[in-house]
Amino acid sequence: MSRTQYRARGLRMTAGAIAAFTAFTLTTSCTSGGDTAKQTGGGSFSVGVPTSYLGHFLPGRGGDSGVAEAIWTPLTKVDTNTGKVVNAVAASIESTDRMNWTITLKKNWTFQNGEPVTAQSFADAWNATAYGPNAMAFNYLFSIIRGYDELNPTKGKPSTDKLSGVTVADSHTLKVSLTTPLSTFPDLLAGTPFAPLPKEAFKDFNAFDKLPIGNGPYQVASPGIAAGAQQITLKRYDRYAGTEGNAQTITVKAYQNDSTAFTSFRAGAVDIATVSGNDLSTANNTYKQQLVTASAPAVVYLGFPLWDKRFSDPRVREAFSLAIDRNAIVKALLYGFGKPTDSVIPATLKGGGTSSCAYCHYDVAKAQELLAEAGGWHGPLTLWTKQDATTQTVLQAILGQLRSNLGINDITLQAKPLDQMYSSLGAHKVNGPFLLYMGASYPSGYSLVDSLFSASSTSNVTGYNSPAFDQELGNAARAQSADAATGFIRQAASTALADMPLAPVYFPEAGLVHSTRVSNVAIDYLADADLSKVTVN
Repeated sequence: MSRTQYRARGLRMTAGAIAAFTAFTLTTSCTSGGDTAKQTGGGSFSVGVPTSYLGHFLPGRGGDSGVAEAIWTPLTKVDTNTGKVVNAVAASIESTDRMNWTITLKKNWTFQNGEPVTAQSFADAWNATAYGPNAMAFNYLFSIIRGYDELNPTKGKPSTDKLSGVTVADSHTLKVSLTTPLSTFPDLLAGTPFAPLPKEAFKDFNAFDKLPIGNGPYQVASPGIAAGAQQITLKRYDRYAGTEGNAQTITVKAYQNDSTAFTSFRAGAVDIATVSGNDLSTANNTYKQQLVTASAPAVVYLGFPLWDKRFSDPRVREAFSLAIDRNAIVKALLYGFGKPTDSVIPATLKGGGTSSCAYCHYDVAKAQELLAEAGGWHGPLTLWTKQDATTQTVLQAILGQLRSNLGINDITLQAKPLDQMYSSLGAHKVNGPFLLYMGASYPSGYSLVDSLFSASSTSNVTGYNSPAFDQELGNAARAQSADAATGFIRQAASTALADMPLAPVYFPEAGLVHSTRVSNVAIDYLADADLSKVTVN
């Protein structure tokens, strides 16, 4: 499954959702994180990434990825080893009321052209991303900052191009005023969209997007990325103020999906590739000592089209869920690289690790009883999914289980390209259950629950809309502590799954396979390779 699916890119979040994001991110520890350490490594290696990772390099357009994290360093970052948010460019982030913040920058940071990174570098970058007419994909992340509405009016043109809540006190001090108190604001600042920009960027955003000047451990080598190009070269920035990258250069090659990247790896064309689905078993058998795995921050689920009257009775949806043998699917089809689930939040994310679905186990007798009570099933049934070998194989198994366990004999399977699949769902042109994959866009259970069940989410493709759920999710957004927020988000998930708009099936496993030329290959918090850590042997 494509790495792009680990992130809900470009989805708009309300201020409450952003508040919940920061409440649910892993524990903040605003320390230096060992930024001053230097490496003496060298050499070159190559890595395969999704095509989208080379689509945009401007932080407000491209967002987070393993490539973006190599090019840019925001004020804070998520430590790969501990999962904690630590200071990066920031020396300190302080507030007495959780609404008004003073951010002090370290003084030894520079962009890759030698220009100093200052408070103005951050203010200019944030204003540019938040300014509506610039149409940056990650503009919505700045809605928590005072003055955002003036830059994004519902009618007419903006009256200003600067956030009133962002002011530069001096060259290394930034003042930020929020629209609502937010005790974990430093966590939000770890995202690549909050990275600074050098003066060069404002001369021509489009040109800069192709050949950026970042402040991270690696810079994009000239000529950058051209239209239709399939690879770039990253070279180590030797004046980087943080922990320097181990390799001297990295060749980044783009692939349409993980299977293609894995095939390229087996042919010796790349040193590191992401593996998923059936390829995980192959990689484990063939490259056992060269495979790194971790639980992905994602869930694979069977969604129900609530606009289809055949699924209006919750007992039908419950029967379908009970008829699925999740253990058999994970064992036989995924070779154990996954975990059957009765929840939508994996234990790897804050708020996960607890059961929240009463009908997400295997019980054929109960499934048949519920379907009979609902009047039985009449007519044909179509199951839908995206064009992906693993997903289609899993759905084919579910098709067989529904046929055997519920007696629905006339069942067919339809697969579409991912973009067409979502377009059809949005237009309510899908006439049956659909198997999809949803990944967290930040290390929080809130991300998945909000994406899957909030009526305003473009990833909520079942048509689910519940005031009770909205209230509980709102309680999570307003919670005064992470522990309190965790309880609310778990309750919100349980409320949604009690209505059964979808049936979670399994939590997938993420993997990286690497050649013997490299070591120190690690998976970051959103299942990408941490490129700066890789060592060339």
